[in-house]
Amino acid sequence: MNCYPHNSPEAVSQVLAMIMVTDGKLHPREIEVLDHLRIYEIIGISRLGFMKVVHDYCGELLARPASNGRIKLVDKARIDDVIGLVNDRQLRVLTCGMLLNVINADDHLSDPEVAVLRYILERWEFSLESLEGELLNEGSSERAVA
Repeated sequence: MNCYPHNSPEAVSQVLAMIMVTDGKLHPREIEVLDHLRIYEIIGISRLGFMKVVHDYCGELLARPASNGRIKLVDKARIDDVIGLVNDRQLRVLTCGMLLNVINADDHLSDPEVAVLRYILERWEFSLESLEGELLNEGSSERAVA
């Protein structure tokens, strides 16, 4: 896996890329939701830079198939490597909010997407309820500053 700097736009982009391809498809609506919500601007990366991270992530998956020749899209060790690069709690909250938007973009929650999201929430010590509370607090803080 590419080892981006901790908490960098590329590290967050790689987490998003991972969830986007977890179901074996990169759905155009997932990209549309990123555009619509201005995710690139929020995380501080250009659209082209984000697409490069997605491309590199997919390339790494293809370059490292399992011993049986299959590509393992859900791999706890790889997930840990990817999410380990985001260790700032507020950035984790923001990233989880983005993940929820991405996996809901195509109006279908696949089992692999749900499993990976649950694993990320568990590793980052969030429940859906605590995440909702933190996202609401984050939104209130941003409105108070603006």
